[in-house]
Amino acid sequence: MRIPVLTYHATNISGNDYHTNDHIALRTDLNSLSKLGIKIISATDLVRWMKSDLELDSNEKYTVLTFDDGTMLDYRDWQHPLHGFQSSFYNILKSYDDYIHATSFVIASPNDRKTLEKTCMGGHQIWSDDWWQEAQDSQLISIENHSWDHLHKTLNKVSQINNVKGDFSKIETYEDAEKQIKQSSEYINSQINNKKTQLFAYPYGDYNDYLVEEYFPKQQDEILGAFSCEPKHVSKSSNVWKIPRYMCGLHWKNNSEFENILLENFK
Repeated sequence: MRIPVLTYHATNISGNDYHTNDHIALRTDLNSLSKLGIKIISATDLVRWMKSDLELDSNEKYTVLTFDDGTMLDYRDWQHPLHGFQSSFYNILKSYDDYIHATSFVIASPNDRKTLEKTCMGGHQIWSDDWWQEAQDSQLISIENHSWDHLHKTLNKVSQINNVKGDFSKIETYEDAEKQIKQSSEYINSQINNKKTQLFAYPYGDYNDYLVEEYFPKQQDEILGAFSCEPKHVSKSSNVWKIPRYMCGLHWKNNSEFENILLENFK
């Protein structure tokens, strides 16, 4: 069995058609999943299956939905200043008839999110965490860890010993990993009742041997799996500390390419 993990970014809005708007793409792709009879499982259940802690019906076809960066647009509608009303990922999911679940990987640092609103979103206040609890309670979206500050290039200072930005593979020491991963999990858990983060998504999809072979294997009581951005399907032989994902706009740009990815994986 091979399972594709699909990734969308709610801030990818530069128009109102498929290739310029991940909200339009998500709605269209959900229709394709329904047409093709592909079931959606949670990212947590995917990892449990990889570890043989969960059995899946070999006669069924499955996929996993993930959202990266964790802006408010994952959960709340927004009036875009140029492109008008945008239905949130959550409300798009709600319109889907079958069981559905998605994982929202969020950036934890509240101060850095405020800076990113200015540097990346024109000052629009859409990077809050006041929607996390509601989203988690909805049972349609799970909030998980996308690092402390994403090592984002527009931040003056990031939590990396040499202030290296834009490359998460430079998290090569225990101290840096604890700041980016454990500190982030602790903050997320503090903001959501009865929450225990279990999954991590590498910013930019970047990882290194230290994280994959040393740091994460020692964190198995806290983290079950980590996701990269390599465009491959997931099998039981995939490394649970660098689970591949396909990214909308990068690995597919229209619904035909999306369906080709799905059909290729299920051959």
